[in-house]
Amino acid sequence: MVLEIKVNNLAARAIAMTSGVAVCALLILGALVNLGVNLLTDPRVSAPKELLTAAIAYVPNSAPLNARLAEAEMMEEDRDLSSIEKRVARAVDHSPWDYRQRLLLATVKEAAGDRAAAEQALQEALLLAPNYPEVHWRLANLLLREGKLSKSVSEFRAATSSNKSLLPGTLDLLWRVSAGNLNVAQAVTPSDPASRLVLAQFLLRQFRANEAITVFGDIDRDPLILLPDSSAFINSLMAEGHLEEARALWAWLVSGDDSQPAPLGIWNGSFESDLSSKLAQFDWAITRSDYALPSIDTTVARTGSRSLRVDFAGRDTTRLDGQIKQIIVVRAGGKYRLECYAKSERLETPEGPRVVVMDITSTKEIASSDAVAAGTNDWRRIAIDFSTPTSARAVVVGIKRVPKFSYDKPTRGTVWFDDFALIEQPQ
Repeated sequence: MVLEIKVNNLAARAIAMTSGVAVCALLILGALVNLGVNLLTDPRVSAPKELLTAAIAYVPNSAPLNARLAEAEMMEEDRDLSSIEKRVARAVDHSPWDYRQRLLLATVKEAAGDRAAAEQALQEALLLAPNYPEVHWRLANLLLREGKLSKSVSEFRAATSSNKSLLPGTLDLLWRVSAGNLNVAQAVTPSDPASRLVLAQFLLRQFRANEAITVFGDIDRDPLILLPDSSAFINSLMAEGHLEEARALWAWLVSGDDSQPAPLGIWNGSFESDLSSKLAQFDWAITRSDYALPSIDTTVARTGSRSLRVDFAGRDTTRLDGQIKQIIVVRAGGKYRLECYAKSERLETPEGPRVVVMDITSTKEIASSDAVAAGTNDWRRIAIDFSTPTSARAVVVGIKRVPKFSYDKPTRGTVWFDDFALIEQPQ
């Protein structure tokens, strides 16, 4: 439908044209004013107080402009809180559904010493934006400053549930305020696996290892094993000297069997399980070097279907030191026998590789086997008897080949190892 207005009188035409121009001008002016207000209230733009003051003379009832000017005035040393509060109240009145104005009002009220009014303003903001972590965070901190610890916990938890980055700082704050109350720390932590892992790490840093281990062990294994920080937690336990506990948690993560504690000793001694890339703390650590290429062989084995294979590259002064190893938890001052089997094929060497047991701290050799004989040989048993130092909690089992002199002839050929076992001997 087309609306057609016919104006025949010349004066009437002039009035109509003038009115149209005026309306257009007003629309343009309104658009420009709106654009100016948006620019001045954009948080990414730094607006001087003088410019905000000049702009508010044209739009005195603009809620965003009043709020931005109030924020600027709050930064002044000689601020007039009474005047600022009136400005914020105007912003609230003209934008009653915007929770941000209530947050600003709470700031002004608390600055004036009226925490009860500040709490009321935050509660009103929470009704307007119940899912915003910022609102819960602000209310939680105010409640804490008011001494209402128990009430603040639920607000802190709501904030950290929506914004996981807030949890470490929250735990640190409430730990100090509550004098290390574990119940408070647990209550404020969301129930998802990642958050519970953050709590476990936090407790470990507070030297509460037993509680940290309990929290970690109560997390569902399937999501836990996918979290990168799970490996970091195991590393932290080891660094703090909790090797047996770290080994037990590690074995549970890797195997998924929590029906009984995993036995100490060699893990995956027959190489039948795939090596863990994400959780490698107590598994075989195997890396290649310029002298040798270690790998898992699926075609040669003494028992089962796999073995450890080492192909030597034929370079002179061959060195194998640290490329094949496993951390073993032991009892301090204990007596042990380490057994395994070795097989060689066309091994040419001045001296073959040896199986060694080393101190985990100093890497000093505690015991060593005879060298694997050169040539081609079928599976032969290797046995090492050793005692652990009285201060030892773990040792490192490895395969080593270190030249005795600055130069020796190249080592080439292949050696297989299988069926590692550690047997504790009676005292």
